Amino acid sequence: MNIKLLEAFLAVIDHKTMSAAANRLFTTQPNISFMIKDLENYYSTRLFNRVSKKLYLTPEGIKLEKYARKVMTDFKEMNDEMFRLNKIIRIGSSVTVGQYLLNDYLKKLKSFIQNLEFEVIINNTAEIEKLILNNRIDIAIVEGKINSKNIIEVEILKDELIAVIGQDYPLDGNIKNLSDLELLPWISREEGSHYRNQFEIDMNMRNIHPQIIFRATNLETIIQAVENNYGFAIISKIAAETAIKKQSLKQLNFADYSCPRSIRYIYNKSQDKDQIIFQILDCINNNL
Repeated sequence: MNIKLLEAFLAVIDHKTMSAAANRLFTTQPNISFMIKDLENYYSTRLFNRVSKKLYLTPEGIKLEKYARKVMTDFKEMNDEMFRLNKIIRIGSSVTVGQYLLNDYLKKLKSFIQNLEFEVIINNTAEIEKLILNNRIDIAIVEGKINSKNIIEVEILKDELIAVIGQDYPLDGNIKNLSDLELLPWISREEGSHYRNQFEIDMNMRNIHPQIIFRATNLETIIQAVENNYGFAIISKIAAETAIKKQSLKQLNFADYSCPRSIRYIYNKSQDKDQIIFQILDCINNNL
């Protein structure tokens, strides 16, 4: 039997409905229904009764819940112990952090914790959050917005989202206010980054919609496109720092807007007592 069936079963119990369980497990309500049906077929019994649109455990369901929770606890302990024995830490990173900061962080971690090996996943913050919630990675360093209350966030570095344009881009008049960005073509990040980007959320709330000329997932590609005067981009000030210093990019400043943010480490609340995670957090807090 697939342990995912037990995970879905417990999620339905904990979150009361199949749709809420689907949201927690980042899947669809029909998929949760199929998984519960598979579990019922496996044991040849009904696990839930539906009364007035509410789900109630049957006696068989109550019995299965007891064993399912023990199995899932043992499964998590097994995973934690195996990763601890091998000292393999699964670290996630958002794109900007992965490109500009992660290597330095990993070097310091390796010097702080001997014989430590890393498995690194770099993706936009939205995807990293999903992996943290599903315990697919142990800890991550991100700059984007986190929505879940089941994730602990701690700031380690200040940053800012800025609009940049090529040093030689022909600007007709001055760009003074945020709304003036509608005069310029826009080089945008991919969708997963787009809806977690506070700068872009704020533009949308102000009904400011510059024309997107293309999207790219690679930050260096975006920077090169801006340097070649294709349009403006919204990126981390940390990512733009080198190009601004060598004067291939310039920052656009607005009288009516700025977008400070922070680089944070994040981890699942359930990992709060994991010894290796505690060591990593101690290293981050005292050495980074």
